[in-house]
This record gives sequence, structure tokens and C-alpha cells, in this order.
Amino acid sequence: MPKIPTFESKGRLTTEAPSIKTGIQVSPTATPAAGLLSATDALVDYSIKKRDIAEKIESQKVVNVIKGDLDITIEQQKDNINEGEALINLEKSYKSKLNEKINGLTNRRVKERVKNLLDLEYSGYVNKIKKNSYSSLEKETEKTTNETLTSIAAEYNQATTDEEKAKIRNKGVNVISTVASDFMFPENKKKEKLDAFDRVLLFGTFNSIAGTENAVKNIITKDKEFGGEKTNTNEEFSAGVLNAYDAKINEITIKGDPNADYDKAKQMIEQLKTVKRSNGFKLDQGAVSKKIDTLKEKILKEEVLHENLINKQGENKQFEDFAKDSKIGLLKSITDKGMGIPTSLEDRLMANEIEAEFDQMKNDFLAVNAEATLGDKKSFVRNLTSTLNNIYQDRKIERIKSRSFTEDTFDIIAERNQVIKDVKLLSENKLDVTTRKRYEKIAKINGYVTTVKTKNEDGKVTKTQTVGDIGAFLNDYLPTLVRQVKITEIKD
Repeated sequence: MPKIPTFESKGRLTTEAPSIKTGIQVSPTATPAAGLLSATDALVDYSIKKRDIAEKIESQKVVNVIKGDLDITIEQQKDNINEGEALINLEKSYKSKLNEKINGLTNRRVKERVKNLLDLEYSGYVNKIKKNSYSSLEKETEKTTNETLTSIAAEYNQATTDEEKAKIRNKGVNVISTVASDFMFPENKKKEKLDAFDRVLLFGTFNSIAGTENAVKNIITKDKEFGGEKTNTNEEFSAGVLNAYDAKINEITIKGDPNADYDKAKQMIEQLKTVKRSNGFKLDQGAVSKKIDTLKEKILKEEVLHENLINKQGENKQFEDFAKDSKIGLLKSITDKGMGIPTSLEDRLMANEIEAEFDQMKNDFLAVNAEATLGDKKSFVRNLTSTLNNIYQDRKIERIKSRSFTEDTFDIIAERNQVIKDVKLLSENKLDVTTRKRYEKIAKINGYVTTVKTKNEDGKVTKTQTVGDIGAFLNDYLPTLVRQVKITEIKD
């Protein structure tokens, strides 16, 4: 039987599976599972990013609210010259608003964002507080300094000796020097302040000199004392002199004032034209010359108006005196019966009514005829006195009806004719105001009245007034006159 060949292995036994090496490399993420892992990571990144954006917006909203509150605090402290106090108030407001908003937040990350954002802003607010405080301090110092210098300038103008004036001026110089040192003014700014102060003193002196004896000479002397053109330009000098004269001229040329002195004002204007500065600058030239001419023209025009007012005042006094005497005479004719006979109560009451009517009609005439001449005004008073005297005589219509008219007591025919004319004028709306008012008074006194209502643009009644009914009165009065005329004619 054939023998089956055998062999012996010289290698060792192993459990490892055989492997095949190739040059092909496969990506570890190229499997479906790996693809799912990548999408999941991207989704997580997007979610985180969205959350981050939302937290940023939320944080910024909170910061904006707090910044708005801090802006209010900044505005409230803008005029506080005490920087330390203003900063303390800012810090209190900051902490209060921050804690209030932070405590209402539940998201730790949002809280941190808010704090970080506000920390960046806070230094800016501090700088703003400091800047505002310094600016307010400057303004307050300038205001107080100006008030002090104004007071010193007033003292200077009231001083009577050069020694006093020098001491007072030094007070002002010291005030300016102190402020310049405190705020570290450069020399040119300090000089500007000192020159401006001297300018105020000089121009104040011009105001007291203007219009006095040797005014022009003293103005030039004072200008030199204050440094001349080194302190004030020609334009500033001319403005100071012109303003001083203009102010003084206005003081002495008040239209209608009996003490106004227009002659002196014109003399002062001529003085202005002679002012010549030590450097040769003449006031009466260029634009200043035109201003002087304008001032002169103004004074000449105002002088005419002034004289008219003065004349008017004189005429007014004459008229008022004449009217007063006329009224006294009228009232005396009513109340004075002569021979020691006492005035009746009826006459005293009637005199009071007549006096009130006299004043009212006179004032009405003046209101309507403001430009009437003195002669016209006196003529009106004469007619008014006569008319009111007739009204007194005929005050009660019953007395007129029962009276026996004769030529010695009453010209009944003339009265009838006049009333007929007045009725015609009344119907044509041509009856003069004075006569109309007289008839209204008589009608009202005798019980002939009517109600007049005044309405506004909307038709609403704004005023109700009872006045004399002229028509009703004349309807009774004219027939009575006609009958009395007939009675008189029968007696004749």
C-alpha cells in the first residue's frame, strides 16, 4: 500500500487571519455612519451660534436701557460744578440701575456680557461728567466774575477822585488775575480780559462826560490814560463815544416832557463832529459820520413832534379849564335859586344827571374828534351847555305837555321846526351823534326805552343794554309840540 507523504511545518501556530496589503487607502469618515456624525456636529455648532447671537441681543437691550438711565444722570449733573459730587451721583445711579437689571436676569452668560459691555462704557461716562463739570465751573466763574466786575465798574463811575478810581480799578485787575491763574489762561487771553475791563471803565467815563463842559477835551484825555489805540481800536473808541452821546441825548429829548432840551441835544451832536483822537483819527468820517447825521436827523424830526405835543398839552389845558368853567356855570344855573332859597332835592338830583351827561358827551366828542382845533372844541362845549340846559328845562315830558308856552318862556315854534328836521335826519340816518345822544337821554328819563342786544360773529348775545327809544319818544313829543303851537296861535 502506498505511503502518504507528510511534511513538518517549521512555522509556529497563530490565530491571526491572513492579511492582504494594497496601495489603496480608505477615509475613516467615508462610511454612512461617519456621514451622520458630521451632520450632527454641524447642527450642534449652529445651535450654539444661534444661542450666542440671542444672548448678545438680549445683553445689548439691557445695556441700552441702563445707558439711557445714565444719560439722564449725565444731563442732571451737567451744571454741577462740584466734580466729586457729580461722580458720586453717577456711580450711585450706575450701581443702582445695574443691580436692578442684573437681578432680573436668569442667564449667567447674559449677566456677564452686560457687566463687560458696561465696564467698557463707564469710563466714557466718567470723562463726560468731568468735562461737563469743568465746563460748568468755567461758565459759573465767568458769570460771577462779570457780575463782580460790573459792580466794580459802578463803583469806579461813582468815585470822585483819581486816587479812588485807581484803587477801584486795581480791585478789578486783581479779580481778573486770580481767575487767569486758576484756569491757567495764556497771557494773550489774560490781556484780552484786562483790556475789556478797561474798555468798560473808559466807556462808563464817556457816559458821565458826554454833554458836559469841555467834554471833547476830557474824552481825549481819558482815552490816553487808558492806553489809547493800544487798548481800543478806532472802531471801538468811536462806538464808545457815539453810544455815550446817544444815551445822553435820549435822556434829555423825551417827547412831550416840558423839561426836554432839544437845543442842548443839537449842540451835543455838533460836539461829536469835533472829536479827534490823539492818533489823528476823526470821529466825523466814514460810517461814523453817517451815524452822526442819522442821529441829527432823528432829533430834528422828534423836535417837531415834541413841540406839537407841548402845544397840544397847552391847548388841552385851556380847553379843560374852559369846559370846567362852563360846566360849573351850567350846574350853578340849576341849583342856585338866589336870595337864599335852598336847592330842591329834585334839582340836586337833576344836576347830578346833567353833570354826568356833560362829561360823557364831552369825552365822546374828544374820542371822535381827536384832531379838532381849540376853537372847535370850545364851540362844542358852548352848544353842549346850551343843549343840556334845554334838557334840564324840558326834563319831564309831562311838564312839557301841561306847560303854557309863551315867547317869554319857550320858543315852541322853533322847537317844533327843529324836531321836524331832526326826525327827518333820523330817518335818513344822518342825525349827528351829539343830538342823537341827547334824545336818547330824554327818552330814557321819561320812560321811553328799548333793549339792544350785541352779538358776536357766531350770533351769540354777548351784551344786553337798555337805551332810550328815540322813535317812541318823538312819536309822542312831536304831536304835543304841534298842539302847543296851535294853542299859541289861537291865543295870539
